[in-house]
Amino acid sequence: MTTELKPYHLGLLWHSLDSENLGMGALTIGNTNLIANALAKHGRKPVLHIIGGLGRIDYADESPFDSDFVNVGYKSLLTPGSDLHRTIRKCDIFFDIGGGDSFSDIYRLKRFALIIGSKFAAARTGRPLIFSPQTIGPFLTKKGRMAARASLRRAETVFARDVPSFEVLKGLGFEDRSRLTTDVAFALPFDKAPDKKARDLSQGPIKVGLNVSALLYRRDLQVGDKIALALDYQKLTDRIIARLAEDPRFDVYLVPHVLSPELPNEDDHAVSLAVQQKYPHLKIAPRFTGPCVAKSYIANLDLLIGARMHATIAAISSDTATFPLGYSRKFTGLFGTLGYPHLGDMTSEGEDVVMAKLEAVLADVPGATAAATAANARAQTILDSYRNYLDELFAKVFA
Repeated sequence: MTTELKPYHLGLLWHSLDSENLGMGALTIGNTNLIANALAKHGRKPVLHIIGGLGRIDYADESPFDSDFVNVGYKSLLTPGSDLHRTIRKCDIFFDIGGGDSFSDIYRLKRFALIIGSKFAAARTGRPLIFSPQTIGPFLTKKGRMAARASLRRAETVFARDVPSFEVLKGLGFEDRSRLTTDVAFALPFDKAPDKKARDLSQGPIKVGLNVSALLYRRDLQVGDKIALALDYQKLTDRIIARLAEDPRFDVYLVPHVLSPELPNEDDHAVSLAVQQKYPHLKIAPRFTGPCVAKSYIANLDLLIGARMHATIAAISSDTATFPLGYSRKFTGLFGTLGYPHLGDMTSEGEDVVMAKLEAVLADVPGATAAATAANARAQTILDSYRNYLDELFAKVFA
């Protein structure tokens, strides 16, 4: 006879099981699986109260846990009797993942204000507030740094997913409650490709995924962010496609990872269709129904070149070679912390430098695959600091 696990109510700030950005879903499923594993040791199962922004893709079936959702808005934050505050009062504990990288003032001010306000609302309950692994900062303004300090003071423990983020926490004066780990999407489950190890990557064919980011490709539509590139992303994309077309070994697939038809400035799928019209020889991945499906597809590739960070994490965490095209510190921070050597930093490097780095990967895909496998092993070891903390936390809670 199996014992029924007792429910334990998790307030999951800035997580999502319906975000068009599949990276958000990857964080949510990875994090809740890690938390659930720790809770199960105490005869508890999580009930997920997801608190954040409303999405349009439902992939709750990729998570085995009961869940509900409440939107965070200015009006609901300021109304004590709102659904938001009623949900917050149900929660036994809060895990805030900040959308992965939104605990920063480089994005729109409105989003940053909601990120900060929700932390205060959770902290007012008096229940534990943990910042799950995420990018911390940068905070480019005085007001941004003040808001960051005020919210960090309300956290029990803060996890940085890379060394630069940990340094930001030290600089803000919060080293005492901060710990270093890596991205929880390294815990996202996926289906392995059965034939992958038998492929001849020296001769081909080599399955190459190209993730084209609408956020960067459609800069003409972006308003209010502080992203600054040292190159023209559209031109770089053209050069990458032209280079791959020169070598008959490469079988190229466009791999959208943000699927947002309502927002053309964010929709990788629409941009990929436009790129495919320009280059009809390119194939395009099917529209993914969730982050686990997307990761399983990426795991079947031999190399992924991409500017959506969680598309590249899906690759490296499945022992697949990747060439990330970084547009912010979060890329260099995360992959640098893992010791992965292959990355184009578009914030400081021009097209020629990035193309030369990509050329080295294309010349030795087996070597890049070995580097990805080693970095994934390091990531799993580093993630143990978070796993161990969750065990310690719940041992204390249920003592």
